[in-house]
Amino acid sequence: MAKIEREIKHSLGLDGAKAAVSTLADKLQEKFGSLVSEIKWNDDKTAADIKGKGFSGKLNVSDADVKIVMELGLLTSPFKGKIEEEIDNYTKDLNA
Repeated sequence: MAKIEREIKHSLGLDGAKAAVSTLADKLQEKFGSLVSEIKWNDDKTAADIKGKGFSGKLNVSDADVKIVMELGLLTSPFKGKIEEEIDNYTKDLNA
């Protein structure tokens, strides 16, 4: 099983980071929609559980960083590079 882990420092503040991560989650769901079945945010939008065909993940947002952890199963492991690339391309603008 493949795993993706990212911790991205930012200087956006909590509200800015929550908006940016929400957009990232939407982009990933749009691009990999056939694989993503659910993104469930907590009440204050600082954490989300992501589920899909053959993977699960978590997003955590704080005022200083964004943490992304995804566990990819056999069916989604071949997409690891593309998912990492999409995350890295989008989150490069978050870096402090």
